[in-house]
Amino acid sequence: MAKTCVITDFDGTITEKDTLYTFFKTYASDGWKDVEQMWVSGLIGSKECLIREFNLVPNLNKKLVDDFIKTVKIDRYFKDFVKKLNEQNIKIFVVSDGVDYFIENVFKTRDIKGISVVANHGTFSDNEFSLTFPNENSNCIKNSGTCKCKILESFRAEYDKIVYIGDGVSDFCVADKSDILFAKSKLVEYCKNNGIAHIDFENFKNISEHEMFSAS
Repeated sequence: MAKTCVITDFDGTITEKDTLYTFFKTYASDGWKDVEQMWVSGLIGSKECLIREFNLVPNLNKKLVDDFIKTVKIDRYFKDFVKKLNEQNIKIFVVSDGVDYFIENVFKTRDIKGISVVANHGTFSDNEFSLTFPNENSNCIKNSGTCKCKILESFRAEYDKIVYIGDGVSDFCVADKSDILFAKSKLVEYCKNNGIAHIDFENFKNISEHEMFSAS
C-alpha cells in the first residue's frame, strides 16, 4: 500500500488570517510596513523580513505573544480533519515559513494533537524572544526562512504520495512538486496561470470529503 503524507501551510490555510501579519499590524511600530513591502517586492527574503519585523515590536514578551495566540481564528473544520487523518494513520505536517512557537501554541490552546510542525524556530528564554532558521536553504531562490521545496523533497524518501494544501505566495515554489495539490486564494490563480493541476477548496471540510480521505 502506498504510504501517504499530508503537508499543509499554516497562515491563511489553517488560520482565517495571516497570523504574523496580524501580529505585526497590531504590535509593531510603523516601519514594519516598509519591511513587509520590501519582502513582497522581492528585495529581501522572508528570513530577513521576519528578523526585522520582530525587532520592530516594542516590549516583545511572552505574555504579549501568548495573549495574541488566544485570539487567532482557525478553520472550524481543521480539528476534525486532523482527527480523521490520525484515525487513518496518515501523517500530517504543517510546513510553514512562519514561527513554530505561534503555530504549536495555537494547536495546544485548541487541543489539536497529532501534527508535526516544521517552521522557523521561536523561543522565549528569560522573557527574551529569539528566532532561528533550522530549515533554511542556501540555494533557496526566495531566500525563505523555511525552504518548503527542500522539506518536501526530503519527504520523498519516506512517502510514496505527498498531498499539499496551501493558499498563498509561500506555496508558489512548491505547488508543482506534490502529487495532489489542494489550493485556494492566491495559489489558485498562480496554478491557473502556470498550468498546475490542483483541486480548489474553501475549507477543510471540502478536503476531508474528497474521495482519497473518504475511507471510514
